[in-house]
Amino acid sequence: MTLQIKAYFFDAQLDYLPYYRNFTIHADEEIAVKELLPRIKAEAFQFSYSEEQLYFRVNGLVLDGTQTLKEVTDRLGTSLQIDPVSTYRSTKGLIINDEDFMESFSLLAPYATEEDKAYHAHLYPLHYASETYHYNNQYIGDAVLLLAHKMILENNPNKTEILEAISSHHEGLWECEYENNLFHAEDHEVSIAKLREMAKPLANKYKPLFSRKYKATESTTLEGRHVAFYAGTDEMSQGITESTLEQIESKGAQAIRFDKSNRLAGQTIVQTNPKMAYLKMGAMLLDALDSGADLLVVSSEEDATLFKQSIGYCEKVTQRDIPLEIISRGKLMGMSGKAA
Repeated sequence: MTLQIKAYFFDAQLDYLPYYRNFTIHADEEIAVKELLPRIKAEAFQFSYSEEQLYFRVNGLVLDGTQTLKEVTDRLGTSLQIDPVSTYRSTKGLIINDEDFMESFSLLAPYATEEDKAYHAHLYPLHYASETYHYNNQYIGDAVLLLAHKMILENNPNKTEILEAISSHHEGLWECEYENNLFHAEDHEVSIAKLREMAKPLANKYKPLFSRKYKATESTTLEGRHVAFYAGTDEMSQGITESTLEQIESKGAQAIRFDKSNRLAGQTIVQTNPKMAYLKMGAMLLDALDSGADLLVVSSEEDATLFKQSIGYCEKVTQRDIPLEIISRGKLMGMSGKAA
């Protein structure tokens, strides 16, 4: 198997900015992915990684490297980008300063047992795989929230203090719209939702003074348009996406793919943390725009309405104009392929 590898380089003592180097590596598909690391280092001695607590990202997904190349390439292809779990906290290549992990644990340490501490340590990769972390690198992390839920379920007598610790500032529970980037994804949304039910939301301090309203358009044709599709997190999103993109192309438009097409975009936290919701929503809309779209089709009518209502706020928090037309998938069905 021939791999095209793009690897992350950085030394905080020597480099002002990180950089990448490209490698072509021939390897057996049955070897573990982590066996690529010494081969990269053999070609470039500056490449650094830890032999202990080894976690890193491949094409954005966090793994420990024990997965086989076949398992990884079947899912991600043979062009692979290798990064530390957090480029923000990188000190030397894939090695990071992970003091923040235990700083988060310190919020609950006064109420935790040794078993609780061990459970938190087990969640180390999940802490750095959090999608929320992309938007706020001061976020306390999904791991400590799951620990809090476990402690409360086990009738820890300090329930009030635990909830206060994780929800009393803007980098805590109310920042979280649960998604993670683990290679083998874990769904803990139910645990996060239970914590939200138990905790008292912070007062909404984000009150924009002004935001533009969505300007409704009356497009009836897709001919010549550049159209992206937002599927959200529907379990059938992959199939829906492919069929919708085919329909878009059948109507004479160019179908645009973009990375955040099946990611949450603030829908679940817009009432409790609108600033974070608009930041995520804006990032999704800008991803579609920057990928070349001038029209965004949204799978859910409810989401389409929310995005239209929120577009001015999204522009405010991202500090960019977002000149996208937004329609629902339902409206797409009734559009023609050619102008009248």
